[in-house]
Amino acid sequence: MERDRPSAAFVGRALGASGLLLCLVLQLWALRAHSLSGDGAHHLVAGYQALHYGRNSVNLEHPPLAKLMMGLGMLGADPPLPEITAREAHRGADQLFLRSDLVQRTERSRVWLLACFVVPWFLVCYALGCRWERERGGSRSQSRGAGLLLVLVLGLSFPVVGNATILQTDSAVALGFAVTLWGLASFSRRPSMPWALAIGAALGGSLAAKYSAVLLLPVVALVWLRVLWRSPPGERGRRWREGVVALLSAVVVLHLVYAGANWNYDSETGQSVIAEYCRGEGTVIVEDRLQPWESRLLTLERFDPWLAQWLTGFLGVQAQNSIGVYTSYALGSVSSTGRWWYFPALLLLKTPLVLLFVLALVVGGWFAGGNAMRDGTSRDLRLPLLSTLAIYLLASSTSNYNLGIRHLLPVVPILALPVASWLVRRPRWAVTIVTLLAVESVLLAPFWLGATNTWWLGQHNPTRHALGAGNLEFRQNFVQLAAWAAEADLESEPLQVVYPTLPSEVVSAYLPQARRYDPAQAVTPGWYAVSVTVEQFVPAILAAEPADLYDFETLTSAAELWRPAWEEIRAGEDHGWVAGTFHLFRVRAD
Repeated sequence: MERDRPSAAFVGRALGASGLLLCLVLQLWALRAHSLSGDGAHHLVAGYQALHYGRNSVNLEHPPLAKLMMGLGMLGADPPLPEITAREAHRGADQLFLRSDLVQRTERSRVWLLACFVVPWFLVCYALGCRWERERGGSRSQSRGAGLLLVLVLGLSFPVVGNATILQTDSAVALGFAVTLWGLASFSRRPSMPWALAIGAALGGSLAAKYSAVLLLPVVALVWLRVLWRSPPGERGRRWREGVVALLSAVVVLHLVYAGANWNYDSETGQSVIAEYCRGEGTVIVEDRLQPWESRLLTLERFDPWLAQWLTGFLGVQAQNSIGVYTSYALGSVSSTGRWWYFPALLLLKTPLVLLFVLALVVGGWFAGGNAMRDGTSRDLRLPLLSTLAIYLLASSTSNYNLGIRHLLPVVPILALPVASWLVRRPRWAVTIVTLLAVESVLLAPFWLGATNTWWLGQHNPTRHALGAGNLEFRQNFVQLAAWAAEADLESEPLQVVYPTLPSEVVSAYLPQARRYDPAQAVTPGWYAVSVTVEQFVPAILAAEPADLYDFETLTSAAELWRPAWEEIRAGEDHGWVAGTFHLFRVRAD
């Protein structure tokens, strides 16, 4: 007797479950494979200090919500981390690398980030995908399929895999955006006081996670005004009350988070921290731009210390952005001022090619049909999604913070929604695309963060080192460099790491037998792992104009200091690339 074939529904569920399991495996893989990257050490110290000592006194340029969750991984540290001030923040972060439990504590903190923000973000994205397809007239199974496909498209894309659990605030604010947008769509369709409360709570949590959440404020106002305009005159009073309640709930949630980070608050310390930031002595570069605000913020601190802290950090970030402090590398040049094309270029280079292809088909289909928005979705959902996308991308194009694709995490689900909806009506396409995404992420492991979508061209990849900063080298590959060094057995000729601005404590933490190369010293025989940042930034800085760079003289002096050593090292034997972002050379004795 011929066996019954498994139903298409069963096969679909099995494939979906396998895909979700792989999403989780990739996230667990990433949190163990990456060394402590970027500002992660600062966030760990700040979160731990708020939880253990009860004072949110360092790293005010980021609100405390995500840092508190990261800090949970540091609780119980023995010996405990010493309490530090804003002036000591950099030294305190470097001391973290001297701890013997650094790797274990980092992994625990990333697990908290995964549980508190990344997994919930996927769940809310599932709900958004279901709703999008349902409003297009899809069946119940199609709606669920679109939600599942949205999660798989996100969870199996290498930019998300590489950035979701690094110790930054982006996954937390991405969750806040998703929940707020879901609430706005529901409120727009059926206004009520519970939805107003939910929107306010989500907005408050977003503002407590990252300052970029202020971009939600015009979206919330726009949706509320539309609801107010559509309401009969007799119900407009209720709409006003709901708007006030949403605003108050946002303020309450924001205050609760700051209160939790300041459970042992004292006004003297709080005022001292605010004064340090206003005078340029904190962890942001503000020059003299916050001095006019000092007296006002100190006065506000007496009445509302939590709002004073939030405003101090917000104003500090805005001042630093307007100054243009961070030097970013892209396509062979460096600049401290933002480039309007930077984030569109990131999307083109860092989005998997199969997704770009499907998105092009979707958009082409819209325009071929004569109406770019003829997708059946109601304005209740389209308005918050499209206004958020437009406002966010406009703000990104005018920002001087040209640092990483992770900054676009809040709007990536909006871009992926049409892809998921298109795929759910084409099962074979869906299986093919999801499979290709999964294979790509597995093949790229564990170098997701630095990859571009032309990775398959190998050494001939034209975009391989086209980007810098958090798109390529974010101190994330020291675990892999240590594994390579152990396998290569370099004890007879110790490895030297060539990496400008890198604290020696970082090298000692991951490669105890290696040392950080000092450009003031002679190049001696041995092995040298040269960070890609040297090969990018040294020539680019020396070719830049003074108007291109903040603190031009300091940067060019540093580049001139590093150039002779770099040229001497690269004149040695070239052994290719190891650990993703390190160029390996061997210098032999004459």
